[in-house]
Amino acid sequence: MADPESPARMFRCSFCAKPQTEVAKMVSGPGVLICNECVKLCEDVMAAYPDQLEPASIMVPDKMPIEQLLAVLRGYNTAVERVDAAMQDLADILRERNVSWSVIGEALGVSRQAAWKRFG
Repeated sequence: MADPESPARMFRCSFCAKPQTEVAKMVSGPGVLICNECVKLCEDVMAAYPDQLEPASIMVPDKMPIEQLLAVLRGYNTAVERVDAAMQDLADILRERNVSWSVIGEALGVSRQAAWKRFG
């Protein structure tokens, strides 16, 4: 018998990779999830530079050193894998709710056959 406290699917923060069972809250966005702990970290970083008008300019790729660019590239690759898994979860949930492949395909801008081939 399944544990009633155990979620059917395990979702992870897109930033720290902690599962939903190890954080208090998660917010979902297009292809990403962020936990309350990472939100707090972001708030702390933003609060540390309240008067700086262009803090993001430091992090634009053309100003990053090579090692940092390589680290970001590795992170993007992992993020793509996580987004693919999250999309599969969403497609599975929609199918469990009897949403047709046509409707799923329309949401993705592809045919029902393409949606089924990717997620079926």
